[in-house]
Amino acid sequence: MTLSGLETLLMTVSLCLLMLGMGATLTVEHFRQVAKQPLPVLIGLASQYGWMPMIAFLLAWGLELSPAMALGLIIMGCSTGGALSNFFCYVSRGDLALSISMTVVSTLTGFLMIPLLLLIYTGPFLDASGDHDLSIPLSRIFATLLFILIPVWLGVLLRRHRLLWARRAEIGGSAVGLLLVIFIVASNVLREADSMLMMDSTVYLAGVLLSPIGFLLGYLGARLLRLESRQRRAVSLETGVQNVPLALAIILISFPGEIQHEILAVPIFYGIAYAPLAALGAWLLRYFDKAPGESEIHSGSPDKNDG
Repeated sequence: MTLSGLETLLMTVSLCLLMLGMGATLTVEHFRQVAKQPLPVLIGLASQYGWMPMIAFLLAWGLELSPAMALGLIIMGCSTGGALSNFFCYVSRGDLALSISMTVVSTLTGFLMIPLLLLIYTGPFLDASGDHDLSIPLSRIFATLLFILIPVWLGVLLRRHRLLWARRAEIGGSAVGLLLVIFIVASNVLREADSMLMMDSTVYLAGVLLSPIGFLLGYLGARLLRLESRQRRAVSLETGVQNVPLALAIILISFPGEIQHEILAVPIFYGIAYAPLAALGAWLLRYFDKAPGESEIHSGSPDKNDG
């Protein structure tokens, strides 16, 4: 399972567009609100970078994945929150402002957290592989993560100085970026259908289980720390929805082509499974985690919550 040169280019473009769209939602006031009420964001960030890498490590170990596939799963688990989490948070009637804040903060801190977590969680698998080509290229990963911050800040500048263009970037960039991701994953699945059907069932399980376990532990952690209902929904969905384009970009840019196909296997399956699982999770949270007296009518809109 591998991506063509065109698909690799399109994946990079899609990631830039998604990050530009995210940056275009942000205002100075948005950052001020995070500074005034940092606790929910910090709880969400701890959930994102605490639960997901640990779940990925335990799944890789428990399912006895090959070192390369384990590496792909752990990269997926260590990635930042995905832009789709904001959409599913809105569907669940969760705290959209908190969801966006978590996505932004995890993205801005990812260039430090992701390399650190990869060093912590991949060591046992790399040591067991005995393959000198299978290692963590920290400098390339660090450079990739710094690169994705450029379109985020461009979006912030657009929002501040060219509001109309920021609105276009917010809607158009996010939509086109998401469509490109769907196209790349779908084309890869169609092209590699035969080889995918021959893979061991543990690879499917690893890709499918990462999200729902993340949703559950994110929700339970937020509930244990006494966050209110709408905040729990945001933390739950933000925890389980990872940035698929970022994980794929890290793999494609950082690792040699001869081992990419094996590292990509689990992230591709995650990319197929996480959207319908997130939709199911959003529906369950919406109807079974209502606050007392909560109305069926959503109290806000994405624009109002964006800051």
